[in-house]
Amino acid sequence: MGMDNLWETARALDERTEPYVWVTVVRRVRPSSATVGDKAIVTSGGEMIGFVGGHCTRDLVIDQAKECLRSGEAKLLLVTPHPPAHVEEGVTVAPMTCASEGTVELFLEPRHIEPLLIIVGNSPVATALEAISPRFSIVPRRIAVEEMDLSVETGDPFERLRHQVSVLARSAVYGVVATMGLYDAEGLLAFAPLSLRYLGLVASPKRWNAVRAELEKAGAPEAFVDFITAPAGFDIGAVGSQEIALSILAEIVERRRRKADVMWKGQPAERTAPSAETTKASAKAGAKSGAKAGQTEERRQVIDPVCGMTVDLATTMHRLEWNGTTYGFCCAGCKNAFERDPEMYLMSQR
Repeated sequence: MGMDNLWETARALDERTEPYVWVTVVRRVRPSSATVGDKAIVTSGGEMIGFVGGHCTRDLVIDQAKECLRSGEAKLLLVTPHPPAHVEEGVTVAPMTCASEGTVELFLEPRHIEPLLIIVGNSPVATALEAISPRFSIVPRRIAVEEMDLSVETGDPFERLRHQVSVLARSAVYGVVATMGLYDAEGLLAFAPLSLRYLGLVASPKRWNAVRAELEKAGAPEAFVDFITAPAGFDIGAVGSQEIALSILAEIVERRRRKADVMWKGQPAERTAPSAETTKASAKAGAKSGAKAGQTEERRQVIDPVCGMTVDLATTMHRLEWNGTTYGFCCAGCKNAFERDPEMYLMSQR
């Protein structure tokens, strides 16, 4: 592979913030087949792209690159059939096992080793986490259903949420759901198929009990539900979104630095959680039923039949069609309550 293609590969990995190791030959002794300045990339999956030596060197370099990704530290690697009696500090020596008498010294530099934190939600805590996590060498990526354009035909917003979360995840990640109760269960279920080092929910203990019941109803594996930390964060008496975000980051840092072995390996729920209907057909059905539910023509506002709140049928994430009428809800809890006994709530409106 030429250097142009190698740089293109690096650029693509950078865009995905995917971990890899740059390997550069800094010294060689004949008859090594490498030359000074040769470069290669070793991906997190152990694939080497480029050339920094023959077959034996290749295997040694890949092993050492994986160690760089685990430790997060760069290193000088000396591959030689004659290891020196005195090894300078900062140099790792690997014996050349092939018949070649050549020696090569390489510099291994890991990239994008900072842990990825996927944040779901648009709450003050979610935006605070996004803002301050880079100070702790954590890469934040935030996804919010509220920020999706639900007024066009783009499909189920929770399916889009699950897709975006899966695209971001590269290896084991950290996750936090902070939706202020709007779609906590759906946000958590988006992480179920992934490998996770941490998954926290910003919610009160009472709210967590309700979300746990939603997860169980949605078919979430019991081990996944038990893996979730709720409420997220250490109990430091936090007040306000900034301090709550700090308490969550403290918990993530503790989990990271102590290299806790507790992980969720990834297993999807048996079935998907109840999701919003956002197709044009649903929007048209909502327009036809607006007069029954107090809808205005301009904003298509409806009354949540469970709690009485006014919601915009065009943008709400929680909708349900029943007996030819599309109803809008303020949150998943109201939608699920209505779904269990719609007649009871409709009777109270009459």
